[in-house]
Amino acid sequence: MTSRVTVHRIDPQDPAGAEAVLDLDQLVWADDLRTPREVALADTPTRAAWIARVDGEDAGIAASWDIELSVPAAGDGASLRPVEGLTWVGVHPDHRRRGVLTALIREHLRWTRHEQGRPISVLKASEPGIYGRFGYGVASSTMMSSFARGTTFAAPPAVRELADATTLRTRTASPEQGRRWHELARECARTGAGHVVRSAQDSERLLLDHPESRGSREPARLVWATREGRDVGVAHFHRSPKWSEGRAEGRVGVFFLLSADAGARLALAERLVDIDLMATTEYWVAPDDVLALWLPSPRSVGGSGMTDNLWLRLVDLPAAVAERGHAADVDLVVGVRDEILPDNARSWRWTATGGTGAVSRTDATPDVTLDIGDLGAVWLGGQTLAARTAAGFVAEHRPGAVAELDAALRTAVGPVGTIDF
Repeated sequence: MTSRVTVHRIDPQDPAGAEAVLDLDQLVWADDLRTPREVALADTPTRAAWIARVDGEDAGIAASWDIELSVPAAGDGASLRPVEGLTWVGVHPDHRRRGVLTALIREHLRWTRHEQGRPISVLKASEPGIYGRFGYGVASSTMMSSFARGTTFAAPPAVRELADATTLRTRTASPEQGRRWHELARECARTGAGHVVRSAQDSERLLLDHPESRGSREPARLVWATREGRDVGVAHFHRSPKWSEGRAEGRVGVFFLLSADAGARLALAERLVDIDLMATTEYWVAPDDVLALWLPSPRSVGGSGMTDNLWLRLVDLPAAVAERGHAADVDLVVGVRDEILPDNARSWRWTATGGTGAVSRTDATPDVTLDIGDLGAVWLGGQTLAARTAAGFVAEHRPGAVAELDAALRTAVGPVGTIDF
């Protein structure tokens, strides 16, 4: 007998709905249940959640955070746009391979486009093999970096001057600093594409640190960077003490580092790699992060290799194109494949003038044919269409067309690494 999958919208503010979502989440993710239940309930997403049922039995969950994403602006920098942050995706062990995940993501994408009017959905993937088939592309990448204590960053004199003019103050993380964090995060996000900014309410919860969930590490700390009376950066970190044969081998784990300019980033980085009794400082950095560029070579950055960071899915192509800046004028026809959202799947005349882009429906023969996921991969500047063409994903029907669209979507630097959600 064929099972019937249904998806039901849950209000996370409803106690019964939040309980059901948390119960399934803790089973799917093998939760150790150390965090008090009332605390875990308070950390459930506040915007939207869904429960999938198979023949009436709870079988899977998904949720969405209310977030902003910095997308490339015309010229330098970026602009903040409201997007949906897909999260808490999981399927009950008894109901895998029965279409539950597909039903949940389809409903999330439908809701994002038609009920919320937001053109983009993003996620952080725990398993990388899942989301490409739903039209998501890897929009940014990061590498786990390990800096030895006393690492020297060879920043130019102008950056050093800014760093020297920056004051640092360390505080224990607390929800009371959430609004301050949120305001600074929105300011820093305009410096480059790829920043995820959680809501002011979520920022307060982000800075709430519970003893039951931290293990052997200390309470989370914040080090604020200020200059001329205003915030220019902040780092969220914790220390994990360790001793070996009488030597201090502690580790500093940096959850996130925000900076409004290179001087603030240098000042924060130098503080984080020079803390008493700590041997290493670990942090996720993007390929174009100045912290990596100030070292002699990529080999100087210890740690693990590159990994995916932010996955991006264009839900409403015309709206997304209108919100994104273009680096060059363009006029060509792009054929888009989208197996889940048919409104995107057609030929589009893609134009841009003076940094502003638009697409309109056309019956003309495409100059380029690609999948909606290809556009997600290049949207923040982390990949190029030329590379995806060489890999066989993108088809060029008119010579030079891929280069023209690449030039329009070019960014001055690659996307940043961004906060989890």
